[in-house]
Amino acid sequence: MMSLSFTKINNMSRTISSEIVLLIKDNLLKGALKPGDKLPTEKELMAQLGVSRTPVREAIKILESIGVIQIKRGEGMFITNNQSHFSLNPLIFSLIMHSNNIEKLIEFRQHFEVLLINMIITKKDKDIRKIEEVYQSQVERMKPHLSPEELTNIDLEFHYAVLDETNNPYVVEIGKTIYEIIKPKMVHFRKTNSIERTLQSHKAYLELLNAGDDFHPTTAVQRMIRNNEEMIKE
Repeated sequence: MMSLSFTKINNMSRTISSEIVLLIKDNLLKGALKPGDKLPTEKELMAQLGVSRTPVREAIKILESIGVIQIKRGEGMFITNNQSHFSLNPLIFSLIMHSNNIEKLIEFRQHFEVLLINMIITKKDKDIRKIEEVYQSQVERMKPHLSPEELTNIDLEFHYAVLDETNNPYVVEIGKTIYEIIKPKMVHFRKTNSIERTLQSHKAYLELLNAGDDFHPTTAVQRMIRNNEEMIKE
């Protein structure tokens, strides 16, 4: 396993943490970094890149959340050997560059949800039983004793089921990428009423899927944006 050295960051057109993520991405795509390679320590990265501790930690958090790096206690940071298909997905890295704009991210996500609803309700062979089954499972499984991470994973099962029902590979891949970006920001499960609000939101989503010709996208977007501004914003 190799330990790579980086040069100072000079381009500050983006946030420093975004520049660090982009640097790792470029080295992965060029083959300079490979699965199993050991990264410099946090202090070494600070010195090599000429940046403070905060953006380094932010970049590490992002890269770890999308499965690019793995932190082994007592050993250091490594490029993961078990990369999901998100890890080298250029789209997810491009979206990360803009992920600090939470308002725009929420806005895009909700318009994307409306696209999904429109695609499903206009299908000739619409069948939302799987989505309904996931929702009923969530009602039974989402309990206060679970960790925020566990609750987030259960939450996303609903949205993955919606993606699958579109039966469109382009939509599925883009949707999974969006949720992968949003996942680290889903901190709303730290609030005591978040489980109830999430289940209410999913129930309302199902009602929209059953609305058919009565579906009004503008109203739906406004309602979902208001709900998610409080639930996703940090």
